Amino acid sequence: MKKILRFATLIILVSMLAACAQTTPAPVATNVPDSSNPPPATEVPATAVPATVVPMSPQEEWLKANQLGSYYSDVQDWAAIEAAAKAEGKLLVYANTSKVEKAAAAFMEMYPGIEVQAFDLGGDDVLLKTLEEQKAGAYTGDVWFSSGGAELVGTVLPKNYVWRFVPDSTAAVTPEQYTNPLLMSRFGTSVFAYNSELNDTCPISNIWELTQPEWKGRFFMEDPINDASTLSKMITIAFHADEVKQAYVDLYGSDPVLDADTPDAGWLWLKRFAQNDPIPEPGGDDVDSAFATPGMTESYMAFTSYSNMSDVKEGLLAFEPCWGLQPKVGVQSQSYVGILNQAPHPNAAKLWVKYITSPEGRKPWAKFGTYFPDSTYEVPEGQKTLDDIFSMTWFIAEQYAYDNMITARDFYLLNLGK
Repeated sequence: MKKILRFATLIILVSMLAACAQTTPAPVATNVPDSSNPPPATEVPATAVPATVVPMSPQEEWLKANQLGSYYSDVQDWAAIEAAAKAEGKLLVYANTSKVEKAAAAFMEMYPGIEVQAFDLGGDDVLLKTLEEQKAGAYTGDVWFSSGGAELVGTVLPKNYVWRFVPDSTAAVTPEQYTNPLLMSRFGTSVFAYNSELNDTCPISNIWELTQPEWKGRFFMEDPINDASTLSKMITIAFHADEVKQAYVDLYGSDPVLDADTPDAGWLWLKRFAQNDPIPEPGGDDVDSAFATPGMTESYMAFTSYSNMSDVKEGLLAFEPCWGLQPKVGVQSQSYVGILNQAPHPNAAKLWVKYITSPEGRKPWAKFGTYFPDSTYEVPEGQKTLDDIFSMTWFIAEQYAYDNMITARDFYLLNLGK
């Protein structure tokens, strides 16, 4: 019995050992992401953001529609422009010339259906009206037809109150330098002149002589205190300090001695000239009457327009420019034509610019003493050529005049008649 029990116990023990000897399966390894080779990122569809469209300003829309400013094009469909101009039906011109009304009448004959209002406002009022309308956003005028001078360069153009437009027919006969910053329609020449009935030749040979005692109170000019154009021409003389200095040396044989308030010979001349008490007049006709009326008995000199020589030829005046005067006989200026910003009748304005710079359109101004940038224009017999007159005059220094306008006006007034 004990043997049987011992045998059974042995069998149970062997079974248990066999069970313990079986290999326990290893756990399945978990896949760990390899940081050196990361899985591709999940792409998230991008949400499209619509681009913000900035609307054009009214000015930009106007420029684009009329191909001006940055949208300027040399390709000009004149049939389309004329048709659009007639559809507009009106045109308003701001001018500084008494002949503009005659030109307007001829324009309306050539382009029936376009009513033109052309006003000779004078240079200062053309400027003032343009500035006021543009600042107020009251876009009424269509055409700038005036000189403008210093203020045009210093204020009007930088503020984009007037836009450049050059008809292709005009560009074909006009040197490019006469189309910038605006298209020049004609040139004017202001000259030192003398009474030709009382003098066989100019009584002076050098502008410094106008600062001498014998000419004190005997020189007429438009009032530079109230006329910006005349003041700009005086400033132009001061601008050419080296030439003015050489003229002094030629006359006196030594360098000029500057004053504390005169930085160079140009400003010294302006000071001495003002101190010699030139007589101011309100307008050009008044100047001419004061020194060049036929039958006068006292000799005077003046700063006047060469174009008034046409009246000399008709016997209405008696004067002659001081040809050969040192360093120059005068100052050259120009009249501009351009399209006013956001003009309500831009196509009619383009048609006007084309007309007024054509041989037909410039007829009211085509007289002795006037010049045009058109290279095909032939001056009347006896008139200096454009090249000749340019060699004898200074071109007006518009930017310098603008920069020094207030200073020069105060300087001139302070020294006047002292």
